Amino acid sequence: MHRVREACKAMRLAGLRSLLFFVVAAAVAGAVAGCDNPFDPLQSSSKIEGLTYFDFAANQEHWDSDPEWDGLQIDMNYYNEFGETLSFHDKSHKVKIDIYSEKSDDSTPPVVTRSFLTSKTVEFSNSDDSIRIPIEFYGGLLEYADPPEDITGCLQVRIYPPQGSPQKELVAPFTCAVDLYLKEEAVLTP
Repeated sequence: MHRVREACKAMRLAGLRSLLFFVVAAAVAGAVAGCDNPFDPLQSSSKIEGLTYFDFAANQEHWDSDPEWDGLQIDMNYYNEFGETLSFHDKSHKVKIDIYSEKSDDSTPPVVTRSFLTSKTVEFSNSDDSIRIPIEFYGGLLEYADPPEDITGCLQVRIYPPQGSPQKELVAPFTCAVDLYLKEEAVLTP
């Protein structure tokens, strides 16, 4: 009988340990379930958190295999109020680019005349993407010289942030001296 009593005691202790383990496991599971899952697509928001202002850089670029210039490539940079770069993905919003030509006369000091050429609106979603505007889009509106010369212009870029936050529209400073057309360098053949 003594052995039976000891066996029952051992079973009760094992049962209490199992019950205690189950309670602790349930508490941990409940606490972890309340945490945000960064991979959960249901938690995504189209808002760019912390967006205060933006800037851009535009250059004439090659993006295919032929040697000719292909057009403008615009790299966008988004910042928070502390000047820190923001990185985002799948935050679709519109970016409007106004393209202006620049012409200066021969007077001293030269008088620069700017003329609106065209506008392009694109859908932009990822901070590490670039916006490409083919030269065919605006090239027919440029005044080419004979012989060809480099043509500079100005860009005005506006973004319309998702959910209108922090504002419905943000505008970058008017930027000039952007290469709209670069003459092709002569190819030397032996």
